[in-house]
Amino acid sequence: MEKQLASQGLGKQFAIILSKVGVRVILASRDIEKLNAFSKELKNSKAIQMDIANSASVKAAFALLEEAGEKIDICINNAATGALTPVFSEDDNGDFERVIQTNVMGVWYVTKAVASHMKKHDIQGSIINIGSVNGDGFPYKELTAYAASKAAVIHMTKSLVTELSRYKIRINTINPRPVQSDLLGSPNKHDPNFWKEKIPAGFIAEPSDLDGLILYLASNNASKYVTGACLSIDGGMSWGGKSW
Repeated sequence: MEKQLASQGLGKQFAIILSKVGVRVILASRDIEKLNAFSKELKNSKAIQMDIANSASVKAAFALLEEAGEKIDICINNAATGALTPVFSEDDNGDFERVIQTNVMGVWYVTKAVASHMKKHDIQGSIINIGSVNGDGFPYKELTAYAASKAAVIHMTKSLVTELSRYKIRINTINPRPVQSDLLGSPNKHDPNFWKEKIPAGFIAEPSDLDGLILYLASNNASKYVTGACLSIDGGMSWGGKSW
C-alpha cells in the first residue's frame, strides 16, 4: 500500500491548495530529495526532513523550525501507511506494529510538538488530523491495523479537545475515503463500475475534492467554533455503502 506524504497524494494536494490562498507551507517527509523538488513548485514554501514515526526526528525537525523563526498556526497530520494484516497469517506482527507506530505514534509525536510550539508562542492554531472511514465504523477486510490506527486518531482528537482549547488551539479530524492516490488497497480502485456498486455518490473522489473542508478547518475565522469534530467526506459510503 502507498504512503501518504507531503510530496504525493493527499499531502501534495493539501500543500497546493494552502499555498494558493497565501499560506506559507512547511513540507515534512523522510524523502527530502522529492520534497525539495516539490517545494520548488510552491510559492513561499520550505522543505524539512522528518520521520514522524521517530520521536527524535520530530523533535529535531521542530527545533530547526524554532531556530529559523517559523511560526506554525496550521498543522495537517497526513502522513500514514498501511498493510494487509489478516489475523490468520504467519507474519510476526511486524506490519501491524509498523502501521501503529506510523499512524498513531507519528500523529502523537507531531501533535505534541506542534501544540507545544503553539502554546509557547501564543498561537491560535488549527490541527487537522487525517483519519479514515476505516476507523469510524466501516473497516475494510484484513486492514485491521489500519482501521485500529485511524480509530485511535479519531479518539485522540476527541480526547485532546479540553487540553488544547484552553490555549485557543483547535483540533479536528477529516475521515476521507476513498480518494484517488490514497492508501486504498483495492485492486479495483480505478474501476468506476466497482465504485458505483460501493458508494452512493457513484464515483471515487479526487484529492481536490477535500480542498473546501481543509480550507474551512484551517481558517480560524470560518471554523472558530469547530473543535473535536470528526467529519466524513466519503460520498455517503459510511452510511449507505455496500459491504466489501
